[in-house]
Amino acid sequence: MITGAMVGVVREQAQAEKHRTAAALEEARGELDQLRAAEAEHARQADALRAELADAVAARERAEHDSRQVRARVETAESHATTARQEASEARLALAAAQVAAGLVLPDLADLSGDLGDGVRGVALPEAGICVARQPDGAVVLHQQDRQVRLGEDEHAPAYGRALAAGLLAVVTSPATRQEGDDHA
Repeated sequence: MITGAMVGVVREQAQAEKHRTAAALEEARGELDQLRAAEAEHARQADALRAELADAVAARERAEHDSRQVRARVETAESHATTARQEASEARLALAAAQVAAGLVLPDLADLSGDLGDGVRGVALPEAGICVARQPDGAVVLHQQDRQVRLGEDEHAPAYGRALAAGLLAVVTSPATRQEGDDHA
């Protein structure tokens, strides 16, 4: 037979079990909430890493594009430099041919820094009272006594200097312009 005391003990045990179950359920809910928060944080981190990866891929693509452009510019510059070297070589050959035809010899460039400033190289022609010099900035300058004549803008000065040399050669070597007894050519 079941007594009231037994029913009370069973009720207390059931009540205690109910409290343990409720506590375990509450603890499981807390763990579930923590797991969901961790999952959300991992998803956020994964999204951030995907965004960083996309940025890195875009940066790499930009760098590759920039590198291709730089290579193209270098190739163009090298082509221009090759053309300029060829033109300079052709010009030297043409002036050399003119020298041979005129019986002239080009003097070597001298360091005129002491007379005309640091880094100036050129040719002094004391008999004629002139110097022709290349300035450190690339300009070609004709010096006579206290006068200086720049031969055009710096970038065109070499071409103007060659034109002046050709003009002088033409005047000096042309039979119509040479005077009889003029042996200074």
